[in-house]
Amino acid sequence: MILILVLPILILYNAFNGNPLSKWIAASTLNKYLQESYPNQEFNTDKGFYNFKIGGYSFDVNKIGGEDQENYEFNVTGFFQPTVTYDEIYYANLDEPLIEKWQEEAAVELQDIFKDIQAIVYIDVQLEVLKGSYALQTDWDKDLQLEKPMYIHVLMDAGQLSKTELVEEMKKMQRDLESAGYTYDVVNINANLFDEDLKDDQGYVKYASSFTEEQKISLRDIEEYDE
Repeated sequence: MILILVLPILILYNAFNGNPLSKWIAASTLNKYLQESYPNQEFNTDKGFYNFKIGGYSFDVNKIGGEDQENYEFNVTGFFQPTVTYDEIYYANLDEPLIEKWQEEAAVELQDIFKDIQAIVYIDVQLEVLKGSYALQTDWDKDLQLEKPMYIHVLMDAGQLSKTELVEEMKKMQRDLESAGYTYDVVNINANLFDEDLKDDQGYVKYASSFTEEQKISLRDIEEYDE
């Protein structure tokens, strides 16, 4: 009877505070990650705390002996396979001006690659490259070395597409990207309905889907929303 009463309390406490074992595992995971990701630097890591908002542990890290004494946030989530899911040093080192330039240029190139696709409203690209990797004057090219495969978001006009037609257009996109030699993480699709009487550049989602390079696209991949 006591166990029945205590167990929910322990589960609730763990959900908001973590436990010593999972905290130790998270700290060990972070230390290993820092050694592998930044082998030529040394760091001080605080004791960390359980962050119930992410279901894992947050740590503040600063560099030893460097001019930069700023604290950087790191998050570790997962108990059986703990992983560093947020690295503020990595994001601080991203080349934002070059990223913005390349994203715009890649979106323009994709518009041309997808010229056989009907109902595209706009294309948005997300990619990451670190400072010092390329000069700011470097123009976009699909063969450039990125930190991660790119993410592509495509907004389409659902007023011009049935569910079956959307599947066929997605298959065309997948083939077009393969023919163009593009490497990517995922292509996310929103097919929206737009109000013709208002200046409406976003509309509301009618269909949502996504696909990867090797995925076999089918009707089951389309999520449909009611008005």
